[in-house]
Amino acid sequence: MVTVSEDLLQRIKAKYGDLSTAQKSIAQYLLDNYEKAAFLTAGQLGTLVGVSESTVVRFANTLGYGGYPHLQKEMQEHLKRELTTVSRLQQSPGKLKGPSLVHQILENDIKNLRRTMEEISPEVFDRVVEEIGKAPNIFIIGNRSAHCLALFLAMYLELLGKRVKAVPTGVTSIFEQLTIVQTEDLVIGISFPRYTSKSVEGFEYAARRGARTVAITDSVISPLAQLADLTLIAKSDLNSFIEAFAAPLSLITALATAVGMRERENVLRSLEHLEEIWDNYRIFYHGLERGWQEPIEK
Repeated sequence: MVTVSEDLLQRIKAKYGDLSTAQKSIAQYLLDNYEKAAFLTAGQLGTLVGVSESTVVRFANTLGYGGYPHLQKEMQEHLKRELTTVSRLQQSPGKLKGPSLVHQILENDIKNLRRTMEEISPEVFDRVVEEIGKAPNIFIIGNRSAHCLALFLAMYLELLGKRVKAVPTGVTSIFEQLTIVQTEDLVIGISFPRYTSKSVEGFEYAARRGARTVAITDSVISPLAQLADLTLIAKSDLNSFIEAFAAPLSLITALATAVGMRERENVLRSLEHLEEIWDNYRIFYHGLERGWQEPIEK
């Protein structure tokens, strides 16, 4: 069970003496039912507690939030960071079931993509593309499920002629692999709730070594964003126990595409050379050899 965030707890403690009896009932409900309350509207919360919707709104304002939506968003962000995989799975059946499951998942991804489009900063995006373009070496940190995102970005930047290393890889620790980072290098950290500790620690280590840092994460208050020179936000809100990576993957695709367009001539030369390699070493499937087309004798 996820407990109330420290920030909300301190706000309640500080303002408890100023709360009305009805507002104290709301506070107690939040403390006892945090996971459920995070997804209730002001009206729904008021009905469960036995107070009016306006009382719920005044309660949020009294605690110093900019209205109930602000309080609700803070609760959801905390819940997203702390909710265990087991808890997610336990909560999924009520929301995800039946023939419409695939549509619900896809709609959730579409919602994340729309929110990412609304919140992405074109200026920051362009600056990240510029940093990638000028960096002599690029290190991309991603652990657990985010490692697939790190590998995807690393592969395409490498195809574009960049010197890239996805971290961690092999048998040594993330810190050992980052000891070669120089001040002119770029370190890209990718992490989403529940934020892998080694990703955050490795990112912090690279920042302390003086490298330029870019975070690809879900919020400006995420641990990586607090350490980064530049942050790109991609929404990964989920209604399943599996991470929702449609928006992060789309953002990474856009990054690689923008880098390719920025350095078009160099990229063309790199790809032409790679095409020769792919052809000479038969990297891609071109159909079965003639001899293999005969029926296999049993």
